[in-house]
Amino acid sequence: MRLTTKTSYGIRALIDLAIMHGAGKPLTIKNISQREGISSVYLEQIFNKLKNHGIVKSVRGPKGGYILARDPEKVSVYDAIEALEGGVSSVGCVSERSKKKCIRLGKCASKEVWDEVTRQIQKTLGSFSIGYLAKKAVEIDSRNN
Repeated sequence: MRLTTKTSYGIRALIDLAIMHGAGKPLTIKNISQREGISSVYLEQIFNKLKNHGIVKSVRGPKGGYILARDPEKVSVYDAIEALEGGVSSVGCVSERSKKKCIRLGKCASKEVWDEVTRQIQKTLGSFSIGYLAKKAVEIDSRNN
């Protein structure tokens, strides 16, 4: 299992939003793009997916931008991955989004292993909140300044 840069960048952007969550200030794509070194065009695509899944919402107006749609402690890393990647699985044949049915369905001795690995990956990713990562980012930043 390998996640794409879309997920990596999406998590970084969500951490930025979580850090600003308490202040209630929206962040612009341009601002996040500059701070994180991510293409603004790519971020726009990421934020569209996050918005469609109810993780972020846009704020219109001259001081507009994006904010988290819910408390950062209630948004898990898995929530973001599900929005950006469609979920995770250990192997393609156990993926819920797989378009093809496995030709060994019902005959595969290892399916139970892959199902359990997938469940554990989802459980672990679900146990980390964006709020937790934001606190870690602030802590790391304060040590390095």
